[in-house]
Amino acid sequence: MPQLGLVQQEIPRFLGVNLREERMDLADEELAKSINADLNSQPGSIILRLGRTKKYTTATTDSIIRRVAIANAKLYEIAGQKIYRDQILLTDPSSVGLSGNNVTLLLPYKPLNDGTIWLFISDDAVSRKDDGTNLRKWGITAPSAAPTLAVGTATGLTGAYKAIYTYARMSGTSVAHESNPSPKPSATTLSNEKLNIAVVASTDGQVGKIRIYRTRASGNDYLFDQAVDNTTATIVSSQADTALGVLVEDDNDVPPLASWAMENDGYFFFVKDATNPQYLWWSKRFRPESVPSTNFLRVGSAEDALQCILPVGAAGLSDVVGTMGLFTKRTKYVVSQDAISGFRADEALSHRGTPSPLAAITTENGIIFVAKDGVFATNLFQADQQFADKILPLFNGEAVNGMNAINWAAANTIVAGVYKNRYYLSYPSGSAVVPNVMAIYSADTKRWYFYDHTISSLYLDEGENDLLGGAQDGFVYILEDGSTDGGSNISLDVQTKDYFGQERFTKKLYRYLKVDCDPDGDTLTANVYIDGILKRAVSITGSRFRRIFPLPEKTMGSSWRVAFAYTGSKRPRIYGIAMLYLPLGAA
Repeated sequence: MPQLGLVQQEIPRFLGVNLREERMDLADEELAKSINADLNSQPGSIILRLGRTKKYTTATTDSIIRRVAIANAKLYEIAGQKIYRDQILLTDPSSVGLSGNNVTLLLPYKPLNDGTIWLFISDDAVSRKDDGTNLRKWGITAPSAAPTLAVGTATGLTGAYKAIYTYARMSGTSVAHESNPSPKPSATTLSNEKLNIAVVASTDGQVGKIRIYRTRASGNDYLFDQAVDNTTATIVSSQADTALGVLVEDDNDVPPLASWAMENDGYFFFVKDATNPQYLWWSKRFRPESVPSTNFLRVGSAEDALQCILPVGAAGLSDVVGTMGLFTKRTKYVVSQDAISGFRADEALSHRGTPSPLAAITTENGIIFVAKDGVFATNLFQADQQFADKILPLFNGEAVNGMNAINWAAANTIVAGVYKNRYYLSYPSGSAVVPNVMAIYSADTKRWYFYDHTISSLYLDEGENDLLGGAQDGFVYILEDGSTDGGSNISLDVQTKDYFGQERFTKKLYRYLKVDCDPDGDTLTANVYIDGILKRAVSITGSRFRRIFPLPEKTMGSSWRVAFAYTGSKRPRIYGIAMLYLPLGAA
C-alpha cells in the first residue's frame, strides 16, 4: 500500500518527441524518444503503429525500389535500372536501361488528341512512356534521310517542287504525336507530271503513319499533302497546290533527358537535364512530347543545378502557371508567365533550397521541403515557415537519445509524402546511404514521432486512399496497414523525459510506479530508471487496467523516467503514468 506523505507526480498524456532540449528540460507530455508509436490516432496516448502489408507476394529482382506510381490501374516500380509493371520486368524498346540514379520521373498524362493515358518515364539516360500494355519512346525521332524525289507519270503538276516527311503516332484517326520533318531534298522540276516521293519507314514501333508535306510550285513552305502507312515506299503526289493543307511543324523536338518533370496548366516543365543542369525546359501546351529547342530558361548555375519544380498549390495563391517553385540545392525561384519569352524565373524571398527533389512536395499549406536546417513550408512570397524545430539536432549532425543524425552525404535519397494530414519523411541516418528512418509530423497535433521503416519511395494511391512505400527488400508495401511489417513483428521503443517532481534536483525515495495501459492481450514492458540507472523492469499483461508496481527498497535518486518496450503483432496502448515518492533532505 502507498505510504502516507507520498507525493504523486502524474503524467496523463504524451504528445510527441522533443530532441532539441535536454531530457530534464522537456515538457511533461513530451517524449525523449518514440520509435514505432502512433501518437496521432488517439492524441495523448502511445499506441503501437500499424504495420505494412505487401502489395504483391513476390519481390522485384532489384531490391531497392526507388520510385512507385499508378497509371491505367497498373502499379509501376523503378528498381535499379529497370522498369516493372505489376511486378513484370518491361523490355525496353531499344535495350537501353535507366541510369540507376536516385531520381526517375513517373508522371501520368493524356496528351492532346490522344485517347490514352501514358505514364511518362525519364531519367538522365533514357525516356519512355507506357500505356499499360506497350512501352514506347518518349517523343519520335525525326527521319534521318531526306526523301528521294523523281519525276512521275504524266498529268499533274508544273513547276519546281520539294517534299519532306514526318513520322506520326496515331490515336484512332487523330495524330497523337508527330516528329520533326526529314531533311530537305533539292527541288524537282515537273511539267504536267506527278511527283514521286520515296521515303524510309521508321523502326519505332509507335509510328503508324508517314505524313507527306509538299511545297507549292517554286514555294518554300511545306504543306500537308497526304498520310500513308509506315512502310518504305514511293508515294505519288499530284493534288493541286490549292488543295494542300496545314504547314508542317518543325519544332516537335524530342524532350530532354531530364529526371524531373511536372505538368501545370497543360505544360510539361523539365529540370535535372544532365547535359544542361541549369536549364528549365517546357513543352508545347498539352503536348508533352514536343519541346521546342528555344523553350528553355537558364536559371542558377551548373554548380548549383536545378533540383525540381512544383506548383504552390492551395497556399493562398493558386495552382496555375503563375505560381511554381523552382528549387536548386541552395535557393529557389518563382516561375511565372512572360509575354516575351513564355516564362520567367525570379528568385524567391527566401533563398533556401533542397538537397533532394523527392523531399519537396505540394500540399494544401504550400510547398513543404527539406533543407539542411530543417523542414519548411513556403508559398514563395513570404518567409519559409520552420516546423521541424523539435527535431533539429538530427539536421545538425547530432545523435540524440539513441537516434542518429541525418546522413547528408546521402541526402539525395530523402523522400517525403503526405497522407491523412500527416507528413512522412524517410531519410538515411548515421552511416546509412539509403533511408532507414521515417519521421512523421502530425498537422493535427503539431508533433513529431518516428518509425523504423526502410522506405526508399513514397506514393499516394488516391484511388484506394493508400500510402504506398517502395522498400529496400524488393517489395511495395501499403503503409499504415495490418498488424505486422509484412509478417515481421513490430518493436516499440518509447522513452519519457527525466522527471524531477516539484523538488528539482533533491533526493527522493521512489516507492511506486503507476501505469494506465492496455497490453491488448500481450505483454508490454515498462523499464523504470532512477537517475539514468535501471531499477525495475515491469511486465504488464492482459487488458486495460491501472496498476501500481512497487520499486525495490531504498530506491533513491533525484529523477525518474520510464522506457516502454514491446515486440509483437498486437496494438498495446499507454494512456498515462505516475510516480509516487517521498521527498528527502527537506524532511
